[in-house]
Amino acid sequence: MGVFVVMLRAIGPVTHRVMSMADWRAAVADAGFSNPETYVATGNMIVEGDGTAAAVARRMDEIVQSLGLAPSNKAIVRTPGQLQRLIKADPFPDASTARPSALAAYFAANPRPDFSWVADYDGPERIAVISGHLVVDYHDKVTGSSLSSLIERKSGTMTARNWNTLRSLAEKAAHRGRA
Repeated sequence: MGVFVVMLRAIGPVTHRVMSMADWRAAVADAGFSNPETYVATGNMIVEGDGTAAAVARRMDEIVQSLGLAPSNKAIVRTPGQLQRLIKADPFPDASTARPSALAAYFAANPRPDFSWVADYDGPERIAVISGHLVVDYHDKVTGSSLSSLIERKSGTMTARNWNTLRSLAEKAAHRGRA
């Protein structure tokens, strides 16, 4: 049985009225996963189950849709090792130390997202491609930047987590793998 980190796309106050984190945990347990644990109320879950990350993502998509969420609320799944490698590769250590809430990791639903546009990007944010993920240093605030919508237009369906959340998810998931 493997440990997986599930990150739902586009979770917020509107979706909370449709599906609570408690409902999601219960449905995931009913579907045969073990020890579902949500982290903050933004669509993060650490869970144990069988299969690959892709298979877990498909099952999670079915679960959240059965609870009333839209197909656009995609489940994007990573392993603890993938998160740990992303953190270790930290392309912007100055930002991850000084302003981790303004440093975001983007996770693609597609296993091979198109990041060819990144080399030509000339915005104020710094962007790095690390193992199929985008890491964006927003410098100050994520709000007000048009980069998030550009990322999805150019690279497909994504969800992002700030560096604080990424570290916490990776730590919790790694602890599960050792327990």
